Amino acid sequence: MGKKDCRADLAFPYNLPDVFNIILQSAPVVGLTLVGADNVNNIIRLSKDINLTTWGENITVYLGVLPDGRTGVTIISSSVLGTEIMARKHNQKHVDDLTAELYRRLPGGCPQQMQM
Repeated sequence: MGKKDCRADLAFPYNLPDVFNIILQSAPVVGLTLVGADNVNNIIRLSKDINLTTWGENITVYLGVLPDGRTGVTIISSSVLGTEIMARKHNQKHVDDLTAELYRRLPGGCPQQMQM
């Protein structure tokens, strides 16, 4: 992950297919475009288009089942070029917006404890 990339690790007490579908429904609500959805490997690829301050961002969402049975979700936002002055701010906004929408639609979610 580059210095301007942003990441969130979340956990939800819902089954993986339901969380996968909620993410697909949530993306357009927060202004993200679906690029691809792989429900075999549980990866969703989203994007945000170019504008005056950025060449666009790629957002990748990885899902998996945690040992306690919850669904783990990792959201990573990275800039297409990574050289934009506002890149980190844009990436953080995408992660925060998608996270907030998921918490709204999936009550009981929380940040995932990272295991070192």
